[in-house]
Amino acid sequence: MSAAGREHSSGETRFTTTWYDSPRAGRLAIVTIDNGLDHRKPTTFDAAALRSLADALDVLETAADGDQPLRGLLLTGKPFVFSVGADLSSFTGADAAFARRAARQGHAVFRRVAALPFPTLAAINGVCLGGGLELALHCDYRTISTAVGAVAFPEVFLSIVPGWGGTQRAPRLVGGAKALQVIVHNPLDNNRMLDARHAFELGLADRLVPGVDFLDASVALLERLVTGEERITRRPASTDGLERALADARRAADDRVHGATPAPYLAIDLIEHAARGGDLDEGYHREAEALATLLPARQAQAAVYAFDLTQRRVKRQPWRPAVPARDVRKVAVVGAGVMGAQLGSLLLQRLEVPLVMKDIDQGALEHARAHIEGELDRRVVRGGMAAGRAAFAKSLVRYTTDYQPLVGADFVLEAVLERLEVKQRVFADVESVVDPACVLATNTSSLSVTQMAAGLAHPERVVGFHFFNPVAVLPLLELVKAQATDEATLSTAFEVAGRLRRSAVLCADTPAFIVNRLLTRLGVAGVEALRSGSSFTAVDDAVKELGLPMGPFELMGFVGIKVAFSTARTLHDAYPDRFPLDPFLAAIAGLEVDGIYDTSRGRVPHDAVAAAVRVDPHAQVLSAEDIRRRALEAVAEEAKIMLDEGVVADARDIDTSLLLGAGWPFFMGGVCMYLDQIGMSQELFGHPLVDPSLLAPAGAQR
Repeated sequence: MSAAGREHSSGETRFTTTWYDSPRAGRLAIVTIDNGLDHRKPTTFDAAALRSLADALDVLETAADGDQPLRGLLLTGKPFVFSVGADLSSFTGADAAFARRAARQGHAVFRRVAALPFPTLAAINGVCLGGGLELALHCDYRTISTAVGAVAFPEVFLSIVPGWGGTQRAPRLVGGAKALQVIVHNPLDNNRMLDARHAFELGLADRLVPGVDFLDASVALLERLVTGEERITRRPASTDGLERALADARRAADDRVHGATPAPYLAIDLIEHAARGGDLDEGYHREAEALATLLPARQAQAAVYAFDLTQRRVKRQPWRPAVPARDVRKVAVVGAGVMGAQLGSLLLQRLEVPLVMKDIDQGALEHARAHIEGELDRRVVRGGMAAGRAAFAKSLVRYTTDYQPLVGADFVLEAVLERLEVKQRVFADVESVVDPACVLATNTSSLSVTQMAAGLAHPERVVGFHFFNPVAVLPLLELVKAQATDEATLSTAFEVAGRLRRSAVLCADTPAFIVNRLLTRLGVAGVEALRSGSSFTAVDDAVKELGLPMGPFELMGFVGIKVAFSTARTLHDAYPDRFPLDPFLAAIAGLEVDGIYDTSRGRVPHDAVAAAVRVDPHAQVLSAEDIRRRALEAVAEEAKIMLDEGVVADARDIDTSLLLGAGWPFFMGGVCMYLDQIGMSQELFGHPLVDPSLLAPAGAQR
């Protein structure tokens, strides 16, 4: 083989060409997408990358008619990465002209790939997202490695649409229903990704190839396609069930975003145009116009901000002290209930060190064993873990009712009943058997970490380590610094969080920390609306029209009424003026119900819950707009107070926490960015909550 193409500096995405003279097929070109960095720095596309592809195409098009004519092209990526699509850092502050120009540039160069006069094959060797998948769809054929774990169109999740032909190519290849699944439904489902097998089964790839010899097998397939030894035929994309699929997609968009962002609706319209056989040129034009509408809008700009917070900033752990972390070679969880079992499973699978599960109840320990071992067995069945490795992991766990097996632990996480005196007693018992350097972490959701540590000989090694339920879904970890917590403990906690693949945000030791404090304030506003005569559903629906996944009463049922009441009581004790403990909350906390709504009757509250509401006889029923306004004003006030108190370093930490711990949509950007965008911060406080100087300008390196 021989190489052609220019050298590029590290970090710049370039398309480099290698010539391969096949004895069977003649001259082939292998073009590699590479940014000169390792796989932890995925390859993205910007204007320079598109120019590099255009330069490569100049050579390929010329070579098609040369003395030694080019017979075929294989396009692939650097190890572990095909491409993750457009460079989002260039989207900040983008206007309609920028968006339209970017779409047309991508269309022009990608369509040149589709027009090449010889067979083209995209060898999807790694992560393939957005524009990367669109580029692959412009090739004639696609192979995908069994090792690929992430294939997706995430654009709707970012409140835009695929802008380089994805909405037009995918329906023509796999049909409208499947295109709706990958372009609309999956992004609305917390940006769910496809693995290689699912991508192949959907028809996005023609061959599923073992990762061991993936490139060689892909080249061999291209050779056979060039020589005619093999043909890949596809059935024409069917329109069967299209009407129902379109209706389902629009209903899913309503259920998920409640009209708060136009992106999924525009994506559905674009897919419908392609699925019904609309003109391809017209489809590309509509796609560019949709991007010109969406990218400059508030929602997409908030999503770019949210992406930067959750995918870049939080992973750098900017709050982590510079001191070394302690080694963690043995861990323990005290409290083997539902949450403790989830935490034990996470610690075992990510850290792969000896684990002690401690509880006073043998039955709880058996349930924890069933959960932990069941999770390992499921990984084996799914192919994510070898059976021998799972058996070894099971052997690392000891289930006990005694404290003595905790001897030698470096990190102990308590997950017992949410009562201060119980947690204090647990930490005292743990301290009596572990070394002074062992970190003691608490999963409390609202109690004072400082008070938990007050009676210990070494309070400096106590830290808050608050996960969100369900642990497997929500990646946020509120890392709470108590008054005595030292830097080595904090550094170790950040290190463990990183190994657990959790996004840790540092906060001060104040009641309910970040997320629960803000959500409880939102709930207080909801209860006040009830007292004005509004119904439970009216309050939930009004708040969800902001784009939130749940209203305050749906959320209360999800987390558990008793848990919500416990947090409300903690906040009332600390801030009674802003967190009044309404008699309604106290009344329903004693009920044995599974939530606010009796789901067997639909969205109808339980009779006992409805009976507990006391409507103020002099109040007027609030409109939906009034409910939203009061809720936003309450949360805005609380966020401002938290910033003034120094609960977090700046407003970006509040937004990160709501995005990752409460499922707030990217198109809101968290509450602070949203309040800034709609002008409420300026109206209430005279300045934005997010410091503009902390926001990177368009195209800046973060």
